[in-house]
Amino acid sequence: MNTGQPSTADLREHYRQLRSSQPWLDVAMCWTVVVPDSGQALPLNQLAARLSGDAPHQFHEPAPPRAVLLPYDRDNPVSADWRGSAAMLVEGDYLGSTPAVLRRLSQGARAYSAWWNVNAHNRLSFAAGGELVLTIDAFGPGRPEDHAGIGQWPELQAMTDFFVDFEERDEDYDWQATMLAVIDQTTGARLTSEWLEQPHPYITVRMPDAAR
Repeated sequence: MNTGQPSTADLREHYRQLRSSQPWLDVAMCWTVVVPDSGQALPLNQLAARLSGDAPHQFHEPAPPRAVLLPYDRDNPVSADWRGSAAMLVEGDYLGSTPAVLRRLSQGARAYSAWWNVNAHNRLSFAAGGELVLTIDAFGPGRPEDHAGIGQWPELQAMTDFFVDFEERDEDYDWQATMLAVIDQTTGARLTSEWLEQPHPYITVRMPDAAR
């Protein structure tokens, strides 16, 4: 677990406020954080190659994520930047949550991803060493012991209220904020309103070819 991090409750409140201040995030969003084992940040061209696989991709001048994420036609924009050696990828689609992409991103690294859409379809995922460790539906996560790889993500394993059926949760429980908070707590990467409003390099990737 990272030291010097805010408490779990504080992180959840941060992301609850972020979603309130950026309501467009409820339409659809995917936040993927890649932490290299070497401690050396992956450059943008390597991130693009891992995101796209054999699919076409292009690099673009920095722009605020909100300006490029939605709407788009065929090529999915993915905003990229770094917090220390960790790469932060934000998109309005699901590319960073797909098994093929997570396997590529996690080669020599750990990759964490939170994705949802307007219909509340969602995935909280973790990959390491080129292998998908676990993918969990935040609505119906089951029990920790239902997930063979949960021990490799101790921060999530410790969130006991995450592993409660949706109908049994407190009415103020924010499952989306919780997904973002556990990635923040694990990696030290933080998504903020300022980050979302600032320009970042972005890549457009051909969908759905890159997800295969």
